[in-house]
Parts: sequence; C-alpha cells; structure tokens
Amino acid sequence: MPLDGPPIFVFVPGAWHSPDTFEMVRAVLSQRGHESQAVALPSVGASEPFQTGLFADIVHVHKHLRALVEQGRKIVLVMHSYGGMVGSGAVEGLSYLQGRRNHEHGGVIMAVWLSAFVTPAGKSLLEMIGGQWLPWMVLSDPDDGYCRSSDEETIFYHDLPPEVQFAAIEQLKPHSKLAFLQPASFEPWHEIPCMYLFCDDDAALPLAVQEEFAKTLGNPLTYHVKASHSPFLSLPEETADGLELALKVGLEKCGCR
Repeated sequence: MPLDGPPIFVFVPGAWHSPDTFEMVRAVLSQRGHESQAVALPSVGASEPFQTGLFADIVHVHKHLRALVEQGRKIVLVMHSYGGMVGSGAVEGLSYLQGRRNHEHGGVIMAVWLSAFVTPAGKSLLEMIGGQWLPWMVLSDPDDGYCRSSDEETIFYHDLPPEVQFAAIEQLKPHSKLAFLQPASFEPWHEIPCMYLFCDDDAALPLAVQEEFAKTLGNPLTYHVKASHSPFLSLPEETADGLELALKVGLEKCGCR
C-alpha cells in the first residue's frame, strides 16, 4: 500500500442524481492525466426512503473517502448541490493538514462546492431553502417517502440540447425526503481549504444564493463558469479548468506538489 499516493478527484452528486452525471467532466480530467471517482448516494432511489437520508449518505461517502485516505491519496472533493451537505459531513476527520500532523499521508486537500449548499451544522436543506418545498420539488400524496424533481429542462439543464436533456432526465431517480429534513453535522471550512465554483446561469441555485453560500466559507478560492446547474454536462472543459485550479491551490496550501 503506497504511503503517499497521487491526487484524486472524488465527485459527490446532488439530489436525484447518480454518479453517471459526471462522466463527461471525468473523461476530460482523465484526458488531462487526472484520476477521479464518483460516489453513489444511498438516499437517491433508496429502497427504504423513510430510513435512508442525509446521515446514511454521510456514512457511505465517509467510508469511501477513508479508504482513499488510507491509501495515502490527496483528495479534491467535488460536491454538487445537495452533495455539499453530504461531503461536508463525510470529510470529518479526513483533513490532509490534520492527518499530516498525525503522520498520515492521505486526506482531503481541497473541498469544492460546485453550485452547492454550504450548510451550517444543525440546519437542514429544507431550512436552507426557507422551510418550504420549492414548486419543482414534488411530494406524493399519500406520502411514499420520496421527493421527486420536475421541470428539469429549465431547472437543471436549460443550456443543453434537447437530446442531452432527455438522456440526463432519464437517469434521475426519486430522492428520499428524509435527506432534506436531517441536519448538517460538520463545518469543514474551518480546517480544509475551500473553493466555491459558481454557475452563473443556474436556475436551481441562482448566483446570488451561491454568493451568499460562499460567504459562509470565509475567503474561499472562487471560479466562475457561465453555465446552468449542471456545468459538468454543458461545459465540461471549463468545469475541468476550475477543478484543476482547485487541485493546484490545494496542493500548494497543503505544502505538497
């Protein structure tokens, strides 16, 4: 097992989305010589939605990251939308800088919120959107434990061709409603270098909302792409540019090259 492995990007998807949503940007990163992985969330398409929420997602992603840390990998964690809450909790205890002080060789060197929720500990996603379900968040009656999305063509993918929109929408799954109700558990921006990657034309999380989220991070590295909520599909090259910057600065801040 290597004591000091190469950097790796790890992607955490947003609500309703599977790891497949990152295939295009991961392909670009691969062409540029970077390794990456994407993690599935148990709450997306959960078989037991009343029991599987944010906490289950955090535990699952933490185990995935911990395995990489034990391999000595330097991790750039890329969190999209709801994935910002998952990744924030999952990195607890996995900071590269803190691990190095304990003579460990792996850890998270940069956390990237890609148009993602920056949520103080104790707050749920529903609280972060004002305590009311948004019009395009669909709940069933009677309650089956899921929240579904709607209007994806305009909310998630407005800058994609119709055929790409259709393919992306076909991959979406119902999301456990519990995931939106359980509170965030950790604030990693106090101990891990941070980037906020803004999506300037986002209809799900408008730019002004993203800017407020970024303020919570203090003085993060920032990067803008003129894209919808899903720049990894519409502008994968530009998104990869931002992520390469995150890697470069993360390595510098952590004292490694």
